[in-house]
Amino acid sequence: MKFRFAFLIFSMVLFTGWFAPGVFAQSGLEVAMSMQQAFVNVARTLKPSVVNIQVEKTVSGGIRWSDPSGDPDGSFEDFFKHFFRGPNRFSPEEFKTQAAGSGLIIGADGTILTNNHVVKDASKIKVKLHDGSELDAEIIGQDPQTDLAVIKVSSKAVLQAAEFADSDKVEAGQWCMAVGNPLGLEQTVTVGVVSAVGRSGIGATAIEDFIQTDASINPGNSGGPLVNLNGKVIGINTLIFNAPGSGIGFAIPSNMASRIAGQIAKGGRVERPYIGISMQAVTEELAGHFGLKDREGAVVMEAAKDAPAEKAGLKAMDIIRKIDGRSMKSTNDVQKYILSRNVGSTVDIEVLRNGKKENFKVALEQMPDNYGLSPAESLPSLPGNKGDKGPLEEFGFRLQKLTPDMARSLGMTGSEGVVVTNVRNGSPADKAGLKAGDVITQVNGVEVKEESDVEKALKEGGRNNSSVFLVNRGGTPMFLVVQSDSKE
Repeated sequence: MKFRFAFLIFSMVLFTGWFAPGVFAQSGLEVAMSMQQAFVNVARTLKPSVVNIQVEKTVSGGIRWSDPSGDPDGSFEDFFKHFFRGPNRFSPEEFKTQAAGSGLIIGADGTILTNNHVVKDASKIKVKLHDGSELDAEIIGQDPQTDLAVIKVSSKAVLQAAEFADSDKVEAGQWCMAVGNPLGLEQTVTVGVVSAVGRSGIGATAIEDFIQTDASINPGNSGGPLVNLNGKVIGINTLIFNAPGSGIGFAIPSNMASRIAGQIAKGGRVERPYIGISMQAVTEELAGHFGLKDREGAVVMEAAKDAPAEKAGLKAMDIIRKIDGRSMKSTNDVQKYILSRNVGSTVDIEVLRNGKKENFKVALEQMPDNYGLSPAESLPSLPGNKGDKGPLEEFGFRLQKLTPDMARSLGMTGSEGVVVTNVRNGSPADKAGLKAGDVITQVNGVEVKEESDVEKALKEGGRNNSSVFLVNRGGTPMFLVVQSDSKE
């Protein structure tokens, strides 16, 4: 198959070399060698800007119960009996796993862009540069809604930052190259074409506007760049459809990626406007029902309560046809246009309601951190290693009250306790093994239902500069002993 593809390309090159205007003096072989050199030049240019990211994660495998007779003097048994009011001693069964991905240097100061799923829940991150040197990295910020994250390393040498292209000018059919570390094979380059642009509705992320490519993308390519023949980045490789090497891969467009990376690098979070609706395409049946000559627009399926769209008066079954006078041909057009505006600005949305045109002024608001995410994914992120100023700064984690819906999504039957929304990388809580999604039910023997309960229990019930947490992780109870920051 690869031979046939190569033969076809070579034949096309020969044909172009012989018959295209302006290249009569150049042989087909020279044209082929020129194209080959273009690929080589791109690879040489990009390799110093692409890094291998090695991630270590602590995974819990449940709990191990043991008989009190295993502790001759009974001191540990008495200790845990006091805190957990139970006859048995148990401890978490945890082990460390490793994963790898790719990243793109976007700042000479060591700022690196990658996928959020590459570094999510990482307890340790190492970055390997093209020269083989390895550096520790910290998380600057994460954006699960687009699956992007920014990390940073400290390097004595000035690093080579990649250059972004304008992804709005990318077209199907143009050559592209994927650079990364697939399957652990460092600094791998693959060649293909842009298969399509503006892909959405895949269900991989809350916000989707992918470039599709047939350049071979495999596990480990995530976070690496997709580049054009000028060596400029047109996308960040993110996911594979079905089997690896299937010829269908997706990349986040460079305009979206660079904008989000810049905001994260500057302030640790993303400013993102929203109107608060779910949408679907205009079906043939709907177009026929309302007598539409085309199927352009986006059907409002639901307007979230108290979101900007609902406040402005939009309702389910409204068909968005224009925004600020611009035709909206699809749900992707609506999403892209709203995301291109600023929080606080107002847009004019023209809809068809029961076949009649109506206009609504919608004031754009900041998108909530958990918008479009499942309860388990919607826990807001802490900037890693940045001295978070939250109420539990000393221990390095944040909390949220547990709701019944969230409890079900986390595998719990009840809804008592508080949810850990995220844990700062390298903090005491991180070192103890606390993770986002853990539900804390007791701290130092005291049942907790609110964040204030946790703060009080930490202040009043700690022993020997440490506190004991009883947590529920995916329906499994376990305890964690967290040392206070003063013990570090």
